[in-house]
Amino acid sequence: MKQNKMSKYFKYAIGEIILVVIGILIALQINNWNEQRKENSNEQAILKRLEKEFISNKEQLLDKIEFRNTLIESCKQLLDYFDNPENATRDSILVYLSTIQPPTFDPIQNDLVSSGTIEILKDEELKQLLVNWSTDVIQLQEVERIFLRFCEQRFYPYVNEIDIQRDVAYNFFKDIPKNLLESKQVENLIPGKSKLITRTTNELLTDPKLEGKIAWALTLNMFNNQESETLMKRINTILKALDKEIKR
Repeated sequence: MKQNKMSKYFKYAIGEIILVVIGILIALQINNWNEQRKENSNEQAILKRLEKEFISNKEQLLDKIEFRNTLIESCKQLLDYFDNPENATRDSILVYLSTIQPPTFDPIQNDLVSSGTIEILKDEELKQLLVNWSTDVIQLQEVERIFLRFCEQRFYPYVNEIDIQRDVAYNFFKDIPKNLLESKQVENLIPGKSKLITRTTNELLTDPKLEGKIAWALTLNMFNNQESETLMKRINTILKALDKEIKR
């Protein structure tokens, strides 16, 4: 009798323990599900933010490539004027010279890598692309800085040295800044052309230093656009990887 009672007690105790263990396991599983759901939600939010950022970066980079393409065509036209001066006018030379400006790519940079938040992403290929992104951008920005220094240290000072700075600046602010500044800001920045013909068409087109600087501007920007196209492929690859992971 006593033995039966003990047996029933042990069975009851074991049953209680099993129920408690099952309850704990269920609670842990529910907690894991909640954590996983929260993590998935956070991952999706990060993926969508990244997609928005890289679409913006792509648009900006396309603008820079287009700007450089205009600059490249201007340089080609100017060099053609040196070869065929009979086709040139002084005004057209000044207009093309005014397009020689250094565009720079300044993308949106997130802190996913430095903060460690990148580990929430499940796609290893995407994570590696994002880790490499900063290096890819730096490569382009380094070659951009070469052209920026060239403009600041050699091209602009020489334009000033040969006394055509006012006319070049006038043409730049007259035609270029429509997408950069409001019309009210542009008005009266450079009130007009110089009344002095400091360099004639012939003098400009027989200046070997000016010709050399234009040729160098052409070379640097063709190289910069090659780097930009490489970076554009990186952006497209990242956007494709993001699209694969985002739940629409």
